[in-house]
Formats: sequence, structure tokens, C-alpha cells
Amino acid sequence: MKLISIRKMKKRINVPANVKMGRICAIWLFCIALQAISIPILAQSAKITLRLKNVTVEEVLTSIENQTEYRFLYNKDIVDVSRIVSITVKNERMTLALDKLFKGEGVSYTIEKRQIVLNKVPSRPQDNKQPVKVTGKVVDESGEVLPGVTVMIEGATQGTITGIDGNYQLQVPEGSTLKFTSIGYTTYTQKITRPMTLNVTMKEDSKQLDEVVVVGYGTQKKVSVVGSISNIAPKAIKQTATTSLPNALSGRMPGIITRQTSGEPGFDAASIYIRGIATWGEKAPLVLVDGIERSISSVNPDEVESLSVLKDASATAVYGVKGANGVILINTKRGKQGKPQVSFRTESAILSSLAERNYIDGYEYASLMNEGLANVGKAPRWSNEELEKFRTGSDPYLYPNVDWIDKVLNKNSYQTINNLSVTGGNEIVRYYVNLGYSMQTGIYKTDKSNPHNTNAKVSRYNYRSNVDINLTRDLVVELGVGGIIDDRNYPGAGAAGIFNGLRDTGPIAFPVTNPDGSISGLPTYIGSNPWGQSTQTGYSDEHLTTIQSTAGLTWDLSRLVTKGLSVKGHFSFDFYHANKALRYKEFGIKQYIGKNEQTGEDQYITHRDDKAMGYSIEQNSNRAIYMDFSVNYQRTFDKHSVAGMLLLNRRQYDNLSAGTSIMNLPYRSQGLAMRATYDYAQRYFIEFNAGYNGSENFPKGKRMGFFPAISLGWLVSGESFWKDNLVSNLKLRFSHGEVGNDQIGGDRFLYLTKMDQNWEQVYYFGQDQIRWPGIIESKIGYNNVTWETAVKTNLGLDLGLWKDRFSLQMDFFYEKRKGILMQRQSVPTGAGFLAASVLWGNLGKAENKGFDALLEFKDRTSSGLFYSLRGNVTFARSKVLENDKADPLYSNLSEIGHPIGQPFGLVAAGFFESEEDIDNWYDQSLLGGRPIPGDVKYKDINGDNIIDSNDQCAIGYTREPELVFGFGGTIEYKGFDLSAYFTGAARTSTFFEDRTFWPFASGMGFFNVFKEIYDNRWTPETAGAAKYPVVTDGFNVQSMRRSTVWQKDASYLRLKNLEVGYTLPKKVVSKLKINNLRVFVNGTNLYTWDKINHTIDPESDNWYPIQRAVNFGLAVDF
Repeated sequence: MKLISIRKMKKRINVPANVKMGRICAIWLFCIALQAISIPILAQSAKITLRLKNVTVEEVLTSIENQTEYRFLYNKDIVDVSRIVSITVKNERMTLALDKLFKGEGVSYTIEKRQIVLNKVPSRPQDNKQPVKVTGKVVDESGEVLPGVTVMIEGATQGTITGIDGNYQLQVPEGSTLKFTSIGYTTYTQKITRPMTLNVTMKEDSKQLDEVVVVGYGTQKKVSVVGSISNIAPKAIKQTATTSLPNALSGRMPGIITRQTSGEPGFDAASIYIRGIATWGEKAPLVLVDGIERSISSVNPDEVESLSVLKDASATAVYGVKGANGVILINTKRGKQGKPQVSFRTESAILSSLAERNYIDGYEYASLMNEGLANVGKAPRWSNEELEKFRTGSDPYLYPNVDWIDKVLNKNSYQTINNLSVTGGNEIVRYYVNLGYSMQTGIYKTDKSNPHNTNAKVSRYNYRSNVDINLTRDLVVELGVGGIIDDRNYPGAGAAGIFNGLRDTGPIAFPVTNPDGSISGLPTYIGSNPWGQSTQTGYSDEHLTTIQSTAGLTWDLSRLVTKGLSVKGHFSFDFYHANKALRYKEFGIKQYIGKNEQTGEDQYITHRDDKAMGYSIEQNSNRAIYMDFSVNYQRTFDKHSVAGMLLLNRRQYDNLSAGTSIMNLPYRSQGLAMRATYDYAQRYFIEFNAGYNGSENFPKGKRMGFFPAISLGWLVSGESFWKDNLVSNLKLRFSHGEVGNDQIGGDRFLYLTKMDQNWEQVYYFGQDQIRWPGIIESKIGYNNVTWETAVKTNLGLDLGLWKDRFSLQMDFFYEKRKGILMQRQSVPTGAGFLAASVLWGNLGKAENKGFDALLEFKDRTSSGLFYSLRGNVTFARSKVLENDKADPLYSNLSEIGHPIGQPFGLVAAGFFESEEDIDNWYDQSLLGGRPIPGDVKYKDINGDNIIDSNDQCAIGYTREPELVFGFGGTIEYKGFDLSAYFTGAARTSTFFEDRTFWPFASGMGFFNVFKEIYDNRWTPETAGAAKYPVVTDGFNVQSMRRSTVWQKDASYLRLKNLEVGYTLPKKVVSKLKINNLRVFVNGTNLYTWDKINHTIDPESDNWYPIQRAVNFGLAVDF
């Protein structure tokens, strides 16, 4: 049974009203203004003229619609609109024409505003069953009325359709069953035994709602999609307590690889790669927000309506040179027809660091100094009496024992996220408005005597308004406005200064402050006092403003030209401005050297005087203008469906604050995108996509390129011979095509040679020795440079079992990059070229292959228990094929055949146990003198019986993981819901390499030492169990170099999300005059299992730690 509306009511999208808050006054005024323009035009008495002969009733109804502002709603199973009729009326009232059309046919009609609902006149009951009257209203789960729901008597043709207000009434034979059906909702049935008022709440059918998928420059039915596309539900995004959308995607989607390297407010967004890395240059995917190229960081997660990741050539070919690294499509929420709905969501979280640095204390540090000196035959630095002072803290100014982590960093910080939204509209205007406010504080402790806030704090204000206006029945205007204001505060030294200080300053270097309250320090690494860096270096006050505006126009030409034809156009203008006022201050530094033996007064050495707070301004501004125009066609002829698109677009980006004239020139790109699709009986699919795009980075004649892709699909389960009741869905997909990349790390115009007149080399001429700067060829242009291309092949499988309660989506992919843009690597250093001037070219080749898969099982029991399990995995491994480097002396030094970013180092064979062991091993003196017991001994990889740098080879894995995964589940029952989700990564390596892992590498007394190194170092007593080499008094050239000793497996499993929620029953919230109320508690990054003993976080880069969040929230719908 199929619901039909000549005005294509099937295009109505039922969007759950789960949206959120900001400031009530602003929303209230905005709603009043919208309501003023949203009052429907009152229907007037319509007169029509018809001269139709031998046409169907459906064609008559179409003609009436064309002459009036009315629309018809009916069900073909109830009303026969295929009946052939002839009708002639001249300037008669529409109602008289309808009476004439349906005379004697048993069809009735009701007029509700501008909707005309057709129904069958009830027939006389059979089998002496008395008819009973049933009335009621049909709504969705949020309480919004549902017009157009089909209400049928099961096993009969009698029925009706709900009106614009969701109401219905029907005469039903006693004992029969009523069936309620609507697109996007599960069927509801109820046996009727008496006259009654039956109000029905329709539940969303997730399978049906998933039938439309966002693709490049449009949408497609899910059944017809043959490209490789991943999607995520907005509900899953909200389970992560973050304002950063990339962080919410971690481990959630197949084909997506993310890594969050920092937890600092404002700089905590994860890096995103689609199906790994296949180039040396720009690796980030293209991100489109509402069809416009924008930063993913500008998107408020609460505003997301849909998010799709396009992974293969078929899905990305329409983007041409910008699609090689994949595409992320984000659509923000839009209004829907109905009364205004207000949604408010607020949540507050306590944050804590995942992996705090665990350094040794002052006593251990001083003892380790003595040990290092003893290992090289030197006298100890500290006596036993002095060591005891470090241990007891009896003389904290001359023998300090400072836990700098505790002095500088708080255990907890705070975050809040709030959203208020309103949505609604009528047939003419539909609107969605959201106001958001979020705030996150940093983990730095402050000095209460300092009047300025030196802790990190980021406040963000979001605004989004999307309005759709039907200017006519065929012409729709889309208007979108977005605004983002970021107010940020940071310590003057910034995270780099503070965490460098925490790394550089050992526990015995100096106290936090001196006896007189001044800031302590030494002339070496002057100003590195971590407490001084975080509290006394002033502050940075930053204000970021983003304005996004979009206008669109869609003109349906079905009535004017031919059915299924439409044209669309979009225009957008985005502006960004950042202002940073840096009030940096150099604090005074004094070193306490004890008391004067004669006077007893404290003595100091002043290393730096206190200076006044400075002032400097940094500004950055840019803007982008985009426009496109497209022609679209979609039509079905019996079992044949065809669709096509031709789109022309252009984008201009201006860096308004560029530092050079070249960078200040507009960045322009333009091109054509095209798509043609065909399917037969929704079983056999073929699709052709192409982009004809170009780039100004290349010389004339090489700027434009054609990037085609073809894909095929076969819905095996749609075949007539398919009788398997177990397998409800089986589709095979294949695609092959070419896409391009023109991103070169910010450089431009590779074909132009640049001369630099302000080179650092200067010359002096004449008697007065006049100073003239040198002129240098800073970049050599190359006229034979063009885009790098990626040829991609994808083989996919979609499988559904047990009526799709179990589903599997799996793809195998292979990509070959050719002409990768890179600088020449084979130019000898003695040839006289500066590194920056070496020319660029299409010099590299690489491949990338792997698979990704999504597995899901979901079901609802007869008692109402809903449960689901979901898991995904992505494996991607790259391989260097050509990199323009000269062939190395030994094959083990070659990068060819290894992944992009593959680390190289020496392979350890253990530690030297004795002098005899050193004598019996390969000669390692070329690494820097003779080893000592406890040093690392290395394998002779190249077989020349000498250990040197030529024995380096590929070790471990790249920093970006080759394997990422996520899995979890949800349970819902009687208002309660529980969900948990785990994410993880494997086949990834990190290194313990900075000076905190290499004791005394920069001298004794400087740099902290990790407890992990201290507890597992080599000593004669621990030789058998040692993991790290012997400690000496300085930089140990034998052991302190990249090798497998310092390489660590960075695999991990993380409890990413855990959420418990409760939705109050309808009968309770109705008394509160609200539609829905849910309270919840969730946690993010709750616990991590790793293989490095929690020494550092395996995902981050060992600076500002990633944060754990325990979050409390409330969501209310009015």
C-alpha cells in the first residue's frame, strides 16, 4: 500500500526534534518574527475551468492543482485514480467540479486548509457486524502531529488518511483490525471492539529512514548507492562530551582514521584521514558543510543532521582534484512543517588528564646522578648527608625536591555545553534556529596575587539559522546563516613554554620560589621555571569570529518542461577574523645561594630583572566566495530509473592578512561535475561520475583535468530466484576511477620562479661600506608540473540477515598514487641549491590498500526491550613505490616498499653485560667510542661486521595506526537506556626519545626523568630484566639514538563512551507541559588499556594531555 500525494508529500522529511539552547530572550524575539511571516495565506473560493476527454482521474486532479493552491492527499488502494473520465466545466467552483467527478463512485472529500483528503465512503458492514466510530490523532514520538498517515481496515479496502492536524475518523466493523502506515514509520495495528478514541504514536523505522543517503552534490536512495559511503547517526555523535566534531567521530565509522594529539582547549581536535595515508603532501580530506567547503571545526555537533564519508573514486570523482583524500559531507538541521518546537540540552563535565607524567622525585634524581657518574668512573656529586636532605626536604631552598607537575597542573578542569533550538513552519516557510554556548577551562594553576587570569579558557558562542521558503509551488529558496564567536585566554608562555619547562626542569634544579618570594631559577635554561611560565608570563587574549552565509534556489521544472527536471543554484560568503592580543611578560629570576656566614642574611644572584608587561597584536583574516549552478534530472519509466546531474562551480579564497604579495593573491578554483545513473527494477545499477576541474598551481595547459569513475551494483536478493528467508539483503558493489590532488603544503604557483630580495646574506660596498642585502633564487619554477592523481578500485558487499536485524557492510580497496607532488630528493647538497629553492615535480608514486567493515545487530523484543550491537574496523597500509631519492649504499636503508612515514633505526640485540661481551661483539666504535657494560648492542643488518648508521632499517610501524576499530552496544527499556562504546588502534608505534627518557642527555640537573626509565634501567643487579640502557653522566652516543630499545607499541583499547539515561514517561511530562524530558550521565575517555604502562598516552604527542570527561546532562523538548 503506497501513500500518494501529487505534490510529492514523500519529500517531507520527519526529523526528530532533539535539538538545543542559548539565550531565551533572543530566541523568543526571533520566533515572533518568524511567526509573523509564517501565517498561511487563507484559501479563497476557487473557480476552475476543465476541458478534459478520456483522461485518468489522477490527471484531472493534477489539472485542478495547477489552477489552484490546493493539494490532494489520497491512497491508491482506497481511491481509484486510474479510472478514465471526461469532464468539462467553465469557471465553476472547485467543489462542484469534484462533486461531478466523483458522483456515484463512493468517494468523499474533506478540505482542511489547503489540503483535500480523498476517502472511500464507508460501505454497509458484512456478517451482521455493527459499525463503530473510531476517532483519534496520530503523532510521532516527539508529539508532533503526522498528516497523511494511512488508516486502513485490515483485509478490506475501506480506510482514510489523517488530516493536516493529524486527526482521523472512520466507521469500522466491530471486531476488525485497524492498520496505521506511513513512510518512515513502523506499522501500528489495533483491534477494534467498541466505539473509541484511539490516539496513536508512530515509531520511526530506522531502516526506512536510512533509505536516502547524502552523496556528492545531492542525495540517492540507499538501495541504488554503489559507491563506498559511511554514515553516522547524530545521536551517536552526542554521546561524546565534546565541542569538537572530529573527536566525536573517533572509532565510530569504517574508513575513518583519527588521532587526537592534544587535549588543550581550542587545540584538541583530532586529525582525520580517510582510509589511511597515500601521499607525502596534504593528507586531510575535503570537508563540505551544507555543500560549501568549510572547516569541520566550525561545526557545532548539535547542529548536525547528517554526516557522510565518501571513500572511493565513485563517490568522490565529482570533486576532481580535491577528492583524492576522500570527502566528508555534513548537512546541518533544517526546519520542518508543524507548530514551533523548542529543544534545550545542557551538560556539564568534570575533566581530568588521561596520562599525567610520572617523573622521579628529588632523592631518586640525585641518587641517579651519583650512579651515572660512578658508571663512567667519576666521583659522586652528592654525599649521603645531602641525599638525605633531598629525601626529607629539610633544606628546601638549597636541596629542593619539587614535584613540578603538582605545582603547575590542576587535577581537574570544567566544561559545559548548552544548546537551545526552535524549529517549525508551515507549507510556505520552514525554519530551524539554534543558539549554542560552550566553555572549557584549562588545567593550569594560577597565582592568586596575579590580577590577570593565566589559566586557559575557551568560550564559544554558536548561532545557526536555516530557513526554507516556498515562493511558489515549484520554487524553493534556502537561506542559511551561521555565526561563531570564540573568546580564548591562554598563559603568555603558551602550552609549549609550560610543558617545555615541565620537561626541562628537574626536581632538584631550584625551588619554585626563593625565601623572599621571588621566582627561582638558574642562568642555564633561563626562565624555564614551570610555575613562572604558567603564572607570571602575562596572558594571551584571543577573539575569533566566523560568519557563514548560504543562499540556494531550487526550481522544479516538472510542470513547465518535463517531469523530473530541476535546476539549482547556490551562493555562499564566509568570513573569518582572528585577533590575538599578547600581553607577554618576562619575570625576574633570582638564584638563592644560602645565608651570609657573617651576617646571616639571605644571599641571591639576580639572573634577570622583572620587566613590564608587553603588548603585541597578531591578526588573521580570510574570506571565501562560492557559487554553483546545476541541472538535475530524475525519472522512472516502469522498471527503468535514470538520473543525471551537471554542475558548474567556482570558489575564490582570499587570505586578507597574508605576509607576502603572492599569498595575498586570490585562490581560485572552478570546474564541472557530472553524474549519470541507471537502474533496472532496483536490481542492476550502473553509475558514472566525473569531475572536470583544475588548479591555478599549475601552468596553462596543465591546469584542467578530467577525473572519471564508473561503478556497478547488483542487488542479488532482489532477483525472483532469491528465496532465502535468512538473507534478506545481498548487494555487490564495484567501482573504479581516478581523482586528483593539488595541495602542496601551502606553496603556490609551482611553475613560477621566485626571487628573494631580503636574503639573510648581505654585502658591503664602497668606502662607506654601504650594506646591500643579497638576492637569491628562493624557488625554482618548473613548467612540466601538474596534479597528482589517484586511481582507486573498490569492491564492496552489503549483507542483511533476518529481515536486516543483522547487517554487514564491507569494502576492499586499492589505491595507486602517481605523480605525487614533492621536491626533488636527489639534488646533492654540494650542488649549491638552498633546500627551499629545489624545484617541485610529480616525482612520487605510492599505493594504499586495505579494507573496512561495519557490523551491526539490532532488535526489539515483544516486551519492548531494544538492544543493538555495532562494530567497525579499518585497515589501511601504504607502500612507497618511488620517492626520487638516490639508491642507498645498502638495501636496508631504502624506503621503497615500506609505508609512508616508516621509521628507520638500529635493531637492538640486548645490552652489553661485560667488557668481554663488548670484545666479542661487532665493532660499534663508529657510533661514538667504545661502549661500556649496559650500553645497547645492535645487530649487523647489512652484514659488513661493523655497526654504524648503515645498519639502520625499517623498524615497527608508523605513528598513524594502520588498524583502527570501535565496538559497543545499546540497551533501551521502559525509558531507561544504557550504551557503551570502545575504540582502539593497532599496528602503530611511538618512541621514548625526548630528554626525559634519556637521563642527563643535556647535562646533570636538567630535564626530568620518567619513572618508567628509572625503574627499568640497566644496572649490574638488574641486567637480566632491564628494558633500558645504563645511565651515564651525559649524552650517551652509543645508546641514545633511535633504535628498537626506545620504540614502543602504541596499540591501545579505550572505553571511549559510557552513557546511562532515563526518559520520563509521557503521562509525567505532559503534566509539566513539555513533550519530552531525558536526564543522562556519560563519560568520555574513561579508561585506556595500553602496552606502555600508562607512561604517556599512546594516542597523543606527549604535550597537553587528552582529557577524561564525566558529564551530567538534561534534554528537554517543548
